[in-house]
Order: sequence, then C-alpha cells, then structure tokens
Amino acid sequence: MVGALAACGTTQTTPPPPVIIPQEPIVEQPVEIEPEPVEEPVATGLIPPHMANRDLARVAVLLPFSADSSGARSEAIRLLHSAELALFERGSGNLLMIPKDTQGTAEGAREAARAAVEDGADIIIGPLFGPAVSAAGQVARQAGIPIIAFTTDTTVAGDGVYLMSFPPEIEVARITEYATRRGVERFAYLGPQNRYGMAVHAALQDNAALTGGYIAAESFYTGDVEAMARASARLAEGVFEPLTPEEADELRLLEWEPDPEAPFQAVMLPEGGTRLRALGPLLISQAVDPLVVRFLGTGLWNDPDLLREPALRGGWFAGPDLSARTAFETAYESSYGSEPSRIASLAYDAMSLAAHLDGGERGFSREAIEEDQGFLGADGLFRFRATGMIERGLAIYEMRSRGFREIEPAPLSFEPEAAF
Repeated sequence: MVGALAACGTTQTTPPPPVIIPQEPIVEQPVEIEPEPVEEPVATGLIPPHMANRDLARVAVLLPFSADSSGARSEAIRLLHSAELALFERGSGNLLMIPKDTQGTAEGAREAARAAVEDGADIIIGPLFGPAVSAAGQVARQAGIPIIAFTTDTTVAGDGVYLMSFPPEIEVARITEYATRRGVERFAYLGPQNRYGMAVHAALQDNAALTGGYIAAESFYTGDVEAMARASARLAEGVFEPLTPEEADELRLLEWEPDPEAPFQAVMLPEGGTRLRALGPLLISQAVDPLVVRFLGTGLWNDPDLLREPALRGGWFAGPDLSARTAFETAYESSYGSEPSRIASLAYDAMSLAAHLDGGERGFSREAIEEDQGFLGADGLFRFRATGMIERGLAIYEMRSRGFREIEPAPLSFEPEAAF
C-alpha cells in the first residue's frame, strides 16, 4: 500500500497549457472639441431707439450751423430744411439723417466728418465751402465714404468727392454752344479778375475754340463801378458807331442775327445783382447796343430782380429747368412758410439721390453715384462724372421785361458718351 502510494507520488505529468482569455481591443474614442461660440454681429453706428431692428442707411449732413457769418448760418438752415423735405418725400423708413456742425471752418468740418464716420455714415452731404470740403474729404476718403458737397471750388473734387453745385464752366459751355449755333463767331469778355471771373473766361475761351469761335476782345477789372467803367471803355471805346433811332427801330422788328462786320458779336458778363445792373448800362454808354451785340450771362443772371434793367433785355443765359424748380419751391414754402434760397435745392437733390441709392444693388458706391443716365432733381437733369464734377441738362433763357423766356428747353436725357 505504501509502495503503491510511493509509486503514485513519483509519476511525472505534463501541466495543462495556460488558459488565455481573449480581451476585446481597446478603441480610443476621438476627443470631441467643442466649437467656440460664434458671436452674432453687433450693429454699429448711431441707432435711435425708434429705429431699432432696422437695416439703417445713415446720411450725415455737414453744414455751418454755428459759423461766424450770419449769412452762412441762415443758409445752413435752409439747406437742412431742403434735405429734410427730400427725406420726408422720398426717403424710406430706414434712412437716417445725421446733422453735423462744421462751424464754418476747415477744422470744424474735419471733426464733423470724423464724428460722422464714428456714427456709421454711409454717405456725407455737404459741406458748403471749399476749405471745409477739402478737410472733410480727407477723412471721408480714408473711411471709403462718398461726399456730395455744395461748393463750386473744382479743386476739391474727385476721388469720391462730388460737387452738387452750379459750376460756371457748365453754364458757359451751354450758352457758348447755343450762341455759336446761332451764328456767333467772335466773343468778348468783360468781367472781374477774380477766381469766378477767370473760370468763366477760361471756359469761354475753351468752348468757343471747340466750335470754331474765339475771344476777339477782353477786359478785366478789380473793384467798384469806377473800375468797371474803365474796363468797359478799354473794351469798346470807339469800336462801335451809335445806332440812329431809325436803325434801332428797324432792328427791333427783326429777329436778332449776329452782324458779320461787328468787331465782336456777343459779350460775356459774369456778374449778378446790382453789379450787373451797373455793368449793362456802362456798355451801352460805349455804343455796345444789345440790338447789335448779344449780352451773355451765367447762372448769376437767374434773378428776377434783374428783369427791371432795360439794358439786359434780350440777353441770354443758361439755367436749370424752371418747371422742376417751381415744384420744389412750392413744396418748400408750403412746409416752412418761407422761400428757399437759390442753392437750397442742392441739398434737396443730394438727399433725394441718397434715398434713390438706398436699397439699390450697388448701394452708395461710386459706380452707383456715377450712373451714366443721371438723375432728375429739383433743378432738372444731372449726373456726376468720375472727376467729381457735375453735368447738368440746362435750358437757354432770354431776358424779357415780364420774365425769363425759355428759348431752348433743357434736355430730358443725356446723350451716350462716344466710345474710343
């Protein structure tokens, strides 16, 4: 028994293989990165409480409300009223007007333009004076904001600054072209030797040359009526023989035609008001008779008070469509109880243009502002060129004792530009 147990105790056996329990592979789950929250765009710019939640278009109006000159302050109010009138008549509910005071200075205009940029202005209307436009334009260009200004100083135009004004150059171009079609070849100039007068002289010279004419005589002055009298004598003393009463009566019965033998057939007089009422008779005193020589003027002649001066009767000048102007004046007087100034319509047209551009596909871009077809405003047809200069459709008027007689209407559309 013992042996048997011993034998059993010494028997060698092979151990079983280890049991391997298979484990499922560990798959690492990708770490999900939480996206950063996207902030909703926050509206910037001036937002009046009553216009909240609207897609606003902001129009800053820069004018000399606190200028030292009382005349400038009064003009600023009339311009503001005209802009308001256009806003009420043509603006949508999302057009916001933001008046800014330029104080009548260049530095004030610069600060007003900066404030307009901070308020989110999409377009700027104004300022009124050349130095102010220049200063505001520097700020607006940096911000990419167009300016529709009211100055006639062409040196500040361009690169996003447009002049909504009546530059004498376009008036002279229109009346010169008309006069040459009526047979005038030889022009004369009698006017002030200031920036306005020299601009008119240059335009007369350039446009006469374009149509085969030229300036045959010229005389400048600086000063009062005595200086004007001396200049008139230099221009025409001894040049014309006085008409006899019989000759004058005969010419009055005929339609005016340029005298082919006259030393000059038309004379440009770039004055207005009392100075023009003095200049006309001074020429007649030198035997320059309107029955022989046609007196020509600029937009300064568009003044009903001048109709009382007999020496100016028969004279021609280029001006805006009076029918369109009359509608604006009626609306202005009805709203504000007073007559608008001559340039008040500029602000009306500038705000009307802003209202037209608002919501358009091109917005307030230069492409939209420089639309070739132009726009119709309170002073008729106009359009802006890339140079910042304005082009207007002007009518031709003749001075009569009872009013301005339209002798050639303003165009209703612009001719397409020729391709080169």
